[in-house]
Amino acid sequence: MLVWFVLIGGLTYVVIPEISEIPRMGEALRDAQPAWALLAVFFAATGFFAAAASLAACSPRHLPFLRTTRVQLANAFAGTATPASVGSLALNVRYLSKSGMSTALATGTVALQSIVQVLVHLVLLTVLALVAGRSIDHHVPGWAKWALLAAAVAVVVTGVVVLTVPRFRHAVRTYARDDVLPAFRQLGGLAKDPRRLSFAVLGAMGTTVSSAATLWACLLALGGGNDPIAAAFSTMVGQTLASAAPTPGGVGVVEAALTGGLVSFGIASTIALPAVLLYRLISCWVPVLLGWITLRRLQREDVV
Repeated sequence: MLVWFVLIGGLTYVVIPEISEIPRMGEALRDAQPAWALLAVFFAATGFFAAAASLAACSPRHLPFLRTTRVQLANAFAGTATPASVGSLALNVRYLSKSGMSTALATGTVALQSIVQVLVHLVLLTVLALVAGRSIDHHVPGWAKWALLAAAVAVVVTGVVVLTVPRFRHAVRTYARDDVLPAFRQLGGLAKDPRRLSFAVLGAMGTTVSSAATLWACLLALGGGNDPIAAAFSTMVGQTLASAAPTPGGVGVVEAALTGGLVSFGIASTIALPAVLLYRLISCWVPVLLGWITLRRLQREDVV
């Protein structure tokens, strides 16, 4: 919990002073360019197709693509309604189970997709750092560096506790045996199939790139300038925090991280926060409503 106090405290420090700018933010939203906003909607939609492609490629059995895409849209509701997107993982497991897989195979497939997503995310973040390393280092605020240090310390402390407390050590060993190891075995099988591996990697890459492209289009819609590096870096950090945030859908944490990231790249706060709010509306809240409707239909069709 200490690391979250540091993270949220630092992010709040960035966002709270911007509250006084709300009237000017409203003016910025009214002046948004519809063409760029529509492009942002298109980019956000491609993320669901990319997620479906990734899951279908990781699955050892054939999955209907359109049906799988609908499940990913339903995940927008299930993932946002629970912390750390636990609901979306559970919904994917249920979908695969309903498709004829055993629970163990379905869990391993979802774990495999998560592993591929994390690896691709780290590779893209590394490439971004190499391509624009100096620019990113120059714009990273001081609180972010302290937050990363606190996160590293928390990881080390957690590892020590897990290794020294027998009950925790047993739980981790059981989880690794039942879930992690089967997923890595499937990863080996996936690596031997170039076609499946390509679709899995491209799908995972597509979900990350679509988020960055959506925020970039939102910035352009509000006259925030053409800065794809700022959009990419901010969304990658925001996705990382959202996946670990204790709040459903990373609410509050993601908005603060995205706004702080854009402001640190020199984008005016009166543009950054409206762009983030537009981004979250397009990529999160509208899909949540559509996801809820889709989930109810999928349940009636006995798909999940």
